[in-house]
Amino acid sequence: MVPVSMKQAGRAALLVVLTSLSPLAARGEVAIRPAQCTVQGMLDDVRQAMKHGSPALKRYVKMRLKEAALAMSAESLLAAWQGERDPEVLEALGAALATKASNTGAPGLIQPLLARAVGDADPALRAAAVRGLRGVPSVEFMEKNGGVVTYEQLVRDASPEVRAAVAENLVAESADVYSGHDRGVSEAAVSVAAASEDPAVAAKLLREVSMEAVGHEAVEQVTRQLRSENPELRAAAATALGGVPGGEAAGARGSLVDLYRDDKDPAVRKAALQGIARLGQSQAASVLESLRGVDRSMDAEIDAWLNVLKLNLQEWELVLREKQRLRR
Repeated sequence: MVPVSMKQAGRAALLVVLTSLSPLAARGEVAIRPAQCTVQGMLDDVRQAMKHGSPALKRYVKMRLKEAALAMSAESLLAAWQGERDPEVLEALGAALATKASNTGAPGLIQPLLARAVGDADPALRAAAVRGLRGVPSVEFMEKNGGVVTYEQLVRDASPEVRAAVAENLVAESADVYSGHDRGVSEAAVSVAAASEDPAVAAKLLREVSMEAVGHEAVEQVTRQLRSENPELRAAAATALGGVPGGEAAGARGSLVDLYRDDKDPAVRKAALQGIARLGQSQAASVLESLRGVDRSMDAEIDAWLNVLKLNLQEWELVLREKQRLRR
């Protein structure tokens, strides 16, 4: 279930955009008729805005379609979905279907999106179908649809656009739908990263999806990525290990210390230090001190972390911001 606050936020965002519609029109924007309440009428507006509208107008018509879809029949939406061939319009229509599925508790409504995400011959349309799932509990919905289509499967798509859409969906779902607190989404991101043959996609997932709720098996999966041949992926895994739950901190800390001592890539070593600093201020200082001299070029980085930790800041974002200020 999507949190009530998310539904309220969506409606609040719609009201904000509605209040800004007149200024948009005054600046010569594409005219959007106020009462296009049929599926086809709204899709015509989306199509027109995608071709000629500003980013603000594009956001408006997509939000309006999602809101209107709640009152429209699923049959009419699905009929339009089957015949649509424009990627931008397809994405907007998919988002409307996914929103309806979320608000009505009918995960079966996303089945056509999943079928198109794996079955359409056009990679742009496959990617659009995947992007249509952004902002809803898509991992849960996939499970409720029998797991016939999964992100692990989609991340192996030959199209870079589809693979990127998978990563962006999971990052957005973790942050925007669950505020980083959902174990299922975080563990799905770890599994998708392990399944991916695209190091950049795997690195994005590990670097940007919260690990605060993952279990031991997921931590082990992330730890194995420290042995990747790709330095970006090793660095992302080190960053991810810095955010694991307290019960996993000791093992993660040991893995990061070993990584720092053994890995010769400066970016990987830098990520290892960040992970160690994040795992616990009470123990981090002594561990960081023990690493001084392993790589003299990194000692200034260690000093910066030690100085920040002395401030006893409680929020990690504040710690990270202060650290970045010191190293400018």
